Amino acid sequence: MITAVTKPATGPAIALGPPLRGGPWTAVYDPAWARGHRRVIFVKDGVARIPGRFAIDFVKLDSTGKFARGNEDTITNWHGYGATVLAVADGIVSTVRTDFPESSAISHHPGYATHLATGNYISLKIAENTYVFYEHLQPGSIVVKAGQRVKKGTSIAQLGFTGQSTGPHLHLHVASADAPLGAEGLPFVFEQFTVSGAIPDFNEFGKQPYRQLSQPMRAEFPSSNSVISFP
Repeated sequence: MITAVTKPATGPAIALGPPLRGGPWTAVYDPAWARGHRRVIFVKDGVARIPGRFAIDFVKLDSTGKFARGNEDTITNWHGYGATVLAVADGIVSTVRTDFPESSAISHHPGYATHLATGNYISLKIAENTYVFYEHLQPGSIVVKAGQRVKKGTSIAQLGFTGQSTGPHLHLHVASADAPLGAEGLPFVFEQFTVSGAIPDFNEFGKQPYRQLSQPMRAEFPSSNSVISFP
């Protein structure tokens, strides 16, 4: 067995604006998942880190709890596909990757090695040693470039299906360096969102309506597999 010890970041959570508009979006993560972001340790230069310690995958649903209309194998049928991705804070675009193609069907999607997991992505520097990562972006949709200053709320790309992914979604995390796998994940909260519901059994995700709620939240981190809407 290979083991490693990581050192979580300390300090206050970073307050972010919405990465997407409207909803409902499922905030997909679960600390108990054996291969979930929070369990995957990477060692670089002899240092063990968990880049996705606070990562969220956002998948859009409709009012019946389904994530796609019609054939789920067709990526353009997914409700979130092509959604506008927003800058969550004022910052400077640090890195942009745009060379990943996209399969039109999930069943045709190739397997990618871990170092290619991000797909097309943007890293946005919002403070010293603080970078926001947006991953799996749609080819040709990134409208910013490295070195460009952006304001919070600016449209920067569209949600897609590139890299190591099982369906169209936006992967979002904050990290301590501009390295998708070579940085420690940092805690964050969203300035405001509304909890629209919850997925009590993720095995039923996309198969049945979610439990309905309506609870405004400020300066909070979404609960595991909760259904939320942004302003």
